[in-house]
Parts: sequence; C-alpha cells; structure tokens
Amino acid sequence: MTVTILTGPPGAGKTTVAALLASDADRPTVNLTTDTFYRSIATGFVPPYLAGSQRQNDVVAAAVVGAASAYARGGYDVVLDGVVGPWFLPAFRAAAAREGWDLAYVVLRPDLETTLARARDRADSELRDPSAVQSMHAAFADLGDLEPHARDTRAEEPAATAAAIRAALDDGTLRLRQPSMPSPTDERTEPPLRADEVTTLRAYLDYHRDTLRLKTAGLTAEQLRTAHAPSTLTLGGLLKHLALVESDWFADVLAGGSVMAPFDTVDWDADRDWEFHTAADDSPDELRALFDAAVADADRRIDAALATPEGLDRLSSRESRRPGEGAFSLRWILVHMIEEYARHNGHADLLREAVDGTTGE
Repeated sequence: MTVTILTGPPGAGKTTVAALLASDADRPTVNLTTDTFYRSIATGFVPPYLAGSQRQNDVVAAAVVGAASAYARGGYDVVLDGVVGPWFLPAFRAAAAREGWDLAYVVLRPDLETTLARARDRADSELRDPSAVQSMHAAFADLGDLEPHARDTRAEEPAATAAAIRAALDDGTLRLRQPSMPSPTDERTEPPLRADEVTTLRAYLDYHRDTLRLKTAGLTAEQLRTAHAPSTLTLGGLLKHLALVESDWFADVLAGGSVMAPFDTVDWDADRDWEFHTAADDSPDELRALFDAAVADADRRIDAALATPEGLDRLSSRESRRPGEGAFSLRWILVHMIEEYARHNGHADLLREAVDGTTGE
C-alpha cells in the first residue's frame, strides 16, 4: 500500500490534483483531506498557522496518521491532501515503517505571486488572508533534502500536474526512503572541547543518541528481543523506551502537546512498561524508524524553544508532578536527557556484548 501526501500552500492546486489522482487510480484508493479533521473541531478550534495551535495540530496530525494507517491496513492506497509540512513527516515515517506501507511526499509550490492570486479567489475567508498565505508559502520555500519532491504548478493545468505526479509515483522518485541506521563500525561525532553551552549540550545529547544507534545496529529481530537473565531488559526495548522518553520530554512536557503514535493510545495504567514488553513484536526497521522519528521531532521542538528570547531558560509547558516544583527549564531537560541516555547506554553496552560479543565505547 502507498500513502501519498500531496501538500503545499493554499492555492497550489492540492485538492483538485488529489481528487484526480484518487479517482483515476488503478487500485482501491481513498482521498483524505486534513481540512476534514480540522473542521471536525467544533469548539476550541485555533487556525493551524497561529501561535497556540501546536497541541491541536499535533492531535490532528496523529488522527490523520491513524486514519491513513487504518485505510492502508485495509488494503487501500491513500492520497492525503492538506498543508503537511516536513515537520509532520516523522509520525508518518514511523507509521510507514511500523505497518509496512510506502510513503510518498509531493509539494505543489507555485511562486508567491501566483499563490496569493489564487488564494484571493478561495471561498474560505481565513485562507484568503495574505499574511496567512505568505506564512504557509514560506514554510515550503526551503525544503532541503526534500527539494526534489517539489513541483512548480504556476503554469500547469491540474490534469497535467496529476499525470506528471502519477508517473513520478510509478517510478518511485517521490517515495520517502526510511533513514538508514549506522553500522556498528561507524564513528560518532565527538562533542567539541570548546563551545558555547547550547552547542555542548546538544552535541552530547546527539553523541548519546548515536551511541544507542551503534549499540543496536546490525542486529536481527531475535537479537534485539533477547534478554539475559536475571534481567528482562532487551536492546529493542531500550530503543522503544528512548523513543518514548524523547517524545514525552520534548513533545509533551516541553511543548505541551501529546506523545507521538503509538504511545498516545497506550493504557499506561494497565502496563507501565508497555514499550519494553511490546518491542519484541516490532521488527528492527520499525524500532529504528520509531526512534529516529522521535529524535527528529524532539530536535524540531528544541529548535523552536531555542529560537525564543529565553533560550535555555525557556520553561516547559507542563510542570513537575511533584508539588511546588513548577516548570522545567530547557537546560534542565537537556541535561536530564543526557543522564537518561548515559544510564541506558551502559545497559546497552553490556547487552550488546552478551548478544554477539561486540564491545567498544
């Protein structure tokens, strides 16, 4: 199954092209639109491009991923139409790896002048606002490694756009590849000896993330689920646990949103160690994709917090559960994450040696 995300700023032609792709498909295909999910919020809706919409947007993104996954699981291809920026892709990547469907990403991106002109003719008054349209156009202006997934539609009829996209989907050029894991011999980037506080903290966090990747790389599903008595801890369990920890601290505590799928629907009262227990059911690729998606999402939230005037002094949206302690600073969270990884990487070092004899830092 393939889930194709067709995105771009308002006026790019997403809705028309998505309908053409879905209706002319050779396989059973569902046409989803993110607008449907946003419009379902009857009370408390915040326009998704405004400050204060982050938690709502995270919830909607999780619902969209869940719906797309359910259709794909049932044997349908999905064409998803909506403003889905690269920052939402980790959740889709994790679901694709977890459930075994392909993920394609297409950005329709006419120039700003064309986008504004088309937006003025829209029936939706919110998305005719020039400042909102400019903001959403800017979000797709620099796609980095995803630039090959963008298509200029300023002088193109929807049917021609749909035909070109269909051809590119058929030859696989618009498919998102799952990130590859380093081999056990790959080297980590050493933290700098002389750097400012932000650089030093983030470098050590990345160093420990890479250490866990190295300690779990190149192993089979059986090896990742192997425990060594008397402990029940496994390397796969550590990967899934640290994915949860990343999402919990940065998406939930720092940003005030919700943890990523699949952690957002777990009955934690029924099983406090669910991530450790269920890791044995996941493939190596699923575990690694989930971990990488959690790290990518965490980094985006760290970037956003550091961009505020408070920087490392930025306080978390959620407070400590211990009475009277209040919120956490970003500095405290980063140091805590380094400590969390350092402890578990010690476990991983011993487990890896027990699994196949591999040793090293």
